[in-house]
Amino acid sequence: MDAKLKTDQGRAIVEGKTAVPFKTFVGLVLQRKVLSLFKDWGKEPVIIDSELLTDLASAPQDNQENVDHIILVTLGVGVMFGVFVMATLQIALAPFGIGLSSSHLLAIAGTIFGLALITWLLSNVRKKSKGHRLTDTMEKIANMVGK
Repeated sequence: MDAKLKTDQGRAIVEGKTAVPFKTFVGLVLQRKVLSLFKDWGKEPVIIDSELLTDLASAPQDNQENVDHIILVTLGVGVMFGVFVMATLQIALAPFGIGLSSSHLLAIAGTIFGLALITWLLSNVRKKSKGHRLTDTMEKIANMVGK
């Protein structure tokens, strides 16, 4: 890479380049649609710290399947914990003659069923967002053809 250097109080400054904090750069990339920039800037070199590049390469991939799995496991553990707490409370209150009636238990079961139904619906809506991905792909193709 050829670059013109300037010196400013003992520091080398690459002309036409701007130093930005990593957090700011990643924030911009995550918040913007950057696919259209690949055509013009795809081969432009990016200078980053070697350790940062190593850390980026070794960081785990974050994809939708991992997020879905984490949500499912978290909900499952939450329901199991809730059932455990409920059973423990029932056992602790039984000697005092305090217990839940069948209507209360049915309300709890209905609530758990409703949460499961909402979770299933949200999972299906998220999977249907493939249409959104298709729209993004079409925009990307239109940007390439338009230029």
